[in-house]
Amino acid sequence: MSTIDFGIRGPRHVPGESSRGAARCAGHSTSARAATLLRKADALLSAAAGADAPPERFRLAYLAALRGAGAVVAAAELRAPARPLRRPGTRNAWVLMARADESFAVWADYFADRSATRTAVEAGVARAVDVDDAGEFYDEVGRFLHDVEDYLASEEGAEIASTR
Repeated sequence: MSTIDFGIRGPRHVPGESSRGAARCAGHSTSARAATLLRKADALLSAAAGADAPPERFRLAYLAALRGAGAVVAAAELRAPARPLRRPGTRNAWVLMARADESFAVWADYFADRSATRTAVEAGVARAVDVDDAGEFYDEVGRFLHDVEDYLASEEGAEIASTR
């Protein structure tokens, strides 16, 4: 097995170490959907690390953050008491994540503040983000995904403790 390590250069797999993140989550009672989303986020962040152009690095890192938000929402659904199914009032990932778990509200605000930059990048505005901005954003997404990984691991621990 390998683990995901979020360093300055982004995620990398470390052979021989026990997994605390997506791989471990998939094998236990943690939401398989949340684990899948975290794996997709890791893959997108890895792709961002190899992107040549700053706008593409930013775009891929932003998409990784969106998958991370989805993992938080999916995991929080399991923690919440059963309630009638109804469509949420918004489809904004950052709003949904902040509602799902208040501890991610600061991250939600951070990413929401960068939504206009993502829109500009996807519209082809090459000067929307420079090398330093893309690098800083990439690093922050790595930190965020590490927090998501810890969140999923803590969910797993809580579920194991409740069965004893």
